[in-house]
Amino acid sequence: MKTPVNARTVRQHLTYSWWKYALLIILSALAVNLYYTVTAYRVPEDKKVILYVYGITNEEPLNSYLAEVREEKMPEMEEISSLMLTTDATYGPMQLSTFVAAGEGDLYFLPRDQFVSMAASGAFAVLENDAELTSLFTDRDISLQSGWRREADSGESHLYGIPLSRLPGLEQYLYVENGYLAVLITNRNDENVMKFLRILCEDMLKAPPQSEGADNNP
Repeated sequence: MKTPVNARTVRQHLTYSWWKYALLIILSALAVNLYYTVTAYRVPEDKKVILYVYGITNEEPLNSYLAEVREEKMPEMEEISSLMLTTDATYGPMQLSTFVAAGEGDLYFLPRDQFVSMAASGAFAVLENDAELTSLFTDRDISLQSGWRREADSGESHLYGIPLSRLPGLEQYLYVENGYLAVLITNRNDENVMKFLRILCEDMLKAPPQSEGADNNP
């Protein structure tokens, strides 16, 4: 016999089966969220440059500078941005190592100890072969000697990083104690990353107005 549909039978049904509708709503919400997550637009690797900073950033001026570079000098890029890493003594090195091992980010601003260790392990790209980059410094008699490190496996020495002390203009945007600027070897966007590096170095060779009188040479 067919059960009649009325207020009593509906209430009785919901009393025992409400969880099925709740589960259906939850699963539907998850399905919609998953759909939009999977199909959401992601900037291609060759259309973005990401800076990872293991230090302190003056975010608003830095972001304004990066936006200006993208709009005026690298309009082919869809994104040029920065990410500040935690500098906590316990979790900072762990987070940094995890990002580097996973190949996250393109350029890294990091302290000397981390730079030396990771350069020795082969984590960073060789820079001395980029004549346009190195001439920015040699033409001004600026030494990059401390950026040369020995790679452990090969025993060869290469320029793996730019000492931030040679880029005084960066002090208005970020601070990394005794820091270095390096390019992750697994950046997956080498041509555009190196182009950005050249632009950044050329811009930051000039000290900010309040310290233009300082001596930039070693």
